[in-house]
Amino acid sequence: MPKETDLTQKCRQLLVDHNIPITRPRIVLLEILLQNKGPLKVEDVIKLSEGKLAVSSLYRIINMLKNLDLISEFQTPDNTKVIELSIRKDGHHHHIFCESCGSVEDFELNGSLEKNLEQEIQLIESSHNISVLSHSLELFSICNPCKNQSSKR
Repeated sequence: MPKETDLTQKCRQLLVDHNIPITRPRIVLLEILLQNKGPLKVEDVIKLSEGKLAVSSLYRIINMLKNLDLISEFQTPDNTKVIELSIRKDGHHHHIFCESCGSVEDFELNGSLEKNLEQEIQLIESSHNISVLSHSLELFSICNPCKNQSSKR
């Protein structure tokens, strides 16, 4: 039996810490998410799994881990499903979308700006008599590789 890598051990521990039964497909998904350190399109996860994850299994695992708050899921502007680990040490973050290649990157706001945004949300909640469950800030861009590519044409 092959020796487990540190990454595999970390994935096993994540599952144990969240009282989730350990299965090979869950470990494969977590390894991919940990190795890539950012949001991934579901089709990219399938490619990166190199045949180790069936599409039907992947969607079941995503739904289960999402319900247990281990991963989060969102849609890109072109309605592509994207997932990422929810257990980030750096806290709340937002996303930048490249409108050319569809890449997604995380970014964080300055702490005081995030605090001001939270205060503004509290005002919105009270003035509209609602409870905001979450918020996101999305930036739409052209990434530098796409920008450089288009300038070479």
